Amino acid sequence: MRAVTLAICVVAAGAGASVIAQSATDARQRCHSYAGPESGTPDRAIAGCTAVIESDRFTTAERLDALAARGVLFRKTGQFDLAVVDLTEVLRIRVAADDVYVERGMALNATRQPELAMADFNEAIRLNPKNTAALSQRAVAYRQKGQYDEAIDDLDHAVALTPQDPWAVSERGLDHVSKGEFDLAIRDFDRALELAPTSAWTIAERGTAYRLTGQYERAIADLTSAIALDADEWSFAERGAAYLQAGRYKEAIEDFTKATENGGQAWALYARGIAKQKAGDVAGADADMRAARDLRTDVAAQVAKDGLGP
Repeated sequence: MRAVTLAICVVAAGAGASVIAQSATDARQRCHSYAGPESGTPDRAIAGCTAVIESDRFTTAERLDALAARGVLFRKTGQFDLAVVDLTEVLRIRVAADDVYVERGMALNATRQPELAMADFNEAIRLNPKNTAALSQRAVAYRQKGQYDEAIDDLDHAVALTPQDPWAVSERGLDHVSKGEFDLAIRDFDRALELAPTSAWTIAERGTAYRLTGQYERAIADLTSAIALDADEWSFAERGAAYLQAGRYKEAIEDFTKATENGGQAWALYARGIAKQKAGDVAGADADMRAARDLRTDVAAQVAKDGLGP
């Protein structure tokens, strides 16, 4: 892992060489202008940040801003170790930057360092108890540890601070599902969809809640809407489960097949085996279940936990 040290007063001679071919203003604009694919490529923005960081044409504050921005870009592009390096250097100087603690915590969580991530979220909340991003991300960390009550408590605070934030409301619904509190979950998903009606993720999660309460036709309707917005493998698998539980085995098999098209979907493969078994295709069922167990030894227990079984 490379080390980054931002000089406080002096930049090494020649550090501005990388921006000779472009203006300093252009580099800074590219660094801070990335807002998604529609605004260019992240690599271009990262290069702009690097040019600012290495230049002697900017103040220490401006270079720190660029270093923080690059750390965020590294996190968003899956370069989590590099993100941690940049954000740690920012925090060495800006020790009270609560938003930077949140960003580093997210990167640490992505690198399977949950305790360090939790420490960062805790510090961000200590510095700013109203940092809703910190509350929401700590809730995610709690959920990963199975501490759903703590997750809901954090999200209650986040929603109270920003009641128009659909993400926090949807995330709280997810925790209610994990606790088996389906009515509360559906209420949260309903509210989130009032705020963001085209959120495929929230529609799909509400569909799952409907399925787990035996409301299969509602589940199928929601998951069909979610697929129309974003046809991902998980939504196909969930709709397949709803079809399976509704006794519509042909449609279930079709959806589980779509969910497995990119490979590695042990859950959907095993569930397709169940659907084939119920449809009378014993040989096909055995083949699917055996292939699923080869991918994941505990797949039968996981599928059963999600309400499906032969």
